[in-house]
Amino acid sequence: KDFSLWWKVIGSAFFLFLSQVLIYISIGNIPTVIAITIFFIYPIITVLVSWGLFGDRPSMIRIFAMVLIVIGGFLALPSGEGDYQQGILAAVGAGITFSGYVILTQMSAGKLHPIPFSLVNFAGIFVFSALGLMMPLPTEWSVNINMNPSVNVWSGLIVSGIILGILTLSSYVLNSFAIRFAGAARASIIGTSGPALTALFALLVIGEVLLLKQILGMLLVIIGVAAMSFERMFAARQKTS
Repeated sequence: KDFSLWWKVIGSAFFLFLSQVLIYISIGNIPTVIAITIFFIYPIITVLVSWGLFGDRPSMIRIFAMVLIVIGGFLALPSGEGDYQQGILAAVGAGITFSGYVILTQMSAGKLHPIPFSLVNFAGIFVFSALGLMMPLPTEWSVNINMNPSVNVWSGLIVSGIILGILTLSSYVLNSFAIRFAGAARASIIGTSGPALTALFALLVIGEVLLLKQILGMLLVIIGVAAMSFERMFAARQKTS
């Protein structure tokens, strides 16, 4: 039995759990698209950690892409009245913890089939969530549900929670399949459409509109992440050839 492999799997589940908690906190405090755009700083953290752990020194293209992502992240920051600090910090924390999930996944996913790997990840998230609910939480983090008997919120919460769980599980299973069969680079290229698709759905579903500079910031982040993904894909092709 490879216990180090299982520790990596459990560690990836823990980082994914933290990332999910932080991104939901962020979405609750700042517009959804901005939270997702800031969250996409995670490739920068992944590159720096890979450099430190594996000696994978970033190329000039990666450095240029990281600069684009940083500039785009600053342009996407919310403006106007309101206390956005908690939402911004939570989005940054979500990106950092998700990079830990990506690193540990790269170290262990190739040795396990995508479906059991994803199931173990989500079982770990379930355990960490249960433990988190048992712990004393700050007032602003505690569960606050409208208990007015004339307003039934439980049915909506249960249905939306089930739908969210199914969609989330499906997305991570499909992403694991994509990494396994198409390669991490191609999978991440497709994944760069995340902020744009989020902006589209946020506009259609909740009427969330972005400022021009925030749209520009989102586009810069997408271009930066896509450039890093293309660079990895071409580098992998050169190694095989």
